[in-house]
Amino acid sequence: MLVPGGLKGGRPLGHRRRWGLAKVLITGATGFIGSHLAERLLSEGQEVWALVRREPRWLPKGVKLIRGDLRGELPPLRGFHHVFHLAGLTRAKHPGEYFEVNRTGTERLLEALEASGGITGRFLYLSSLAAAGPSTPSRPRKEEDPPRPVSPYGRSKLEAEGVALGHRDSLQVGILRAAAVYGPRDDYMLQLFKLVKGRFVPMLRREQWLSLCFVQDLVEALILAADADYPSGEVFFISDGVKHPLQSLIDMVASLLDIRYMRIRIPAPVAWLCAYGGELFGRLRGRAVAFTPSKCAEALQEAWLCDISKAREVLGFSPRWSLREGLELTLAWYLKAGWL
Repeated sequence: MLVPGGLKGGRPLGHRRRWGLAKVLITGATGFIGSHLAERLLSEGQEVWALVRREPRWLPKGVKLIRGDLRGELPPLRGFHHVFHLAGLTRAKHPGEYFEVNRTGTERLLEALEASGGITGRFLYLSSLAAAGPSTPSRPRKEEDPPRPVSPYGRSKLEAEGVALGHRDSLQVGILRAAAVYGPRDDYMLQLFKLVKGRFVPMLRREQWLSLCFVQDLVEALILAADADYPSGEVFFISDGVKHPLQSLIDMVASLLDIRYMRIRIPAPVAWLCAYGGELFGRLRGRAVAFTPSKCAEALQEAWLCDISKAREVLGFSPRWSLREGLELTLAWYLKAGWL
């Protein structure tokens, strides 16, 4: 079971950190992943600060706020040990927004930190498997593979990685490329639950393979990456280490909902038409939509798999949550929150 502070079965995750109690900054702390990280660090006695641009949601009491926006000028950011840069855009009204927030926002943050005297610990950038690009079913992506992103989102995350690596001589930089992350408060996995609940699930390929990561495992990886001893500029893939057939994921969701569903095969041209139509609709209404050409390009790939051997060896990372455990907790939260 999951109990407060990121414990599984009442046992602390990970090892005792060498850096003890410290002042840490989280960007994106009001979001899905950042709020879980803030809860975990605060529960362990850390002095947690959050860079926020709007009224905070999901943040526990005790987190201190700094008002600032990655799209504009940032205030002084002094005295931090570690910085966890999780803020980013995963949905956009147009492709340029991804680069404005993910790449240029990262640049503004790093410049603000340098201008404020730097930090004494690590700068951790949360990137994505999308920055590396898709894999084949037989060979998961490794860190040394040349990146080949297929979407504006993936390219913006890769460019943000490059910005962070440009500061690796003055800051201790670590980059984590997370696979598809899910868990309580996530609205992407929610879409799959809703499709299955509606009993009709569109499929863009006959077979697809995915690496997945439960949010508490990612939180543990971020903390380990702050603590571990490795050269500045290293990149790590993070997932649960399992090769998941998409069909098995859908079947598991259906089992948890106790629902029978029907697969609907969607030809690629129809998928592209829906994606461009959705993007146009979003622009007309002035808001981002879930299925755009960027997401379509990613969804049509045969496999999104990554190898976490490096994270295991260097960080001591060991995933603890099975897919069923993670989905059960996610569903319980959706129901309690009234999302499903």
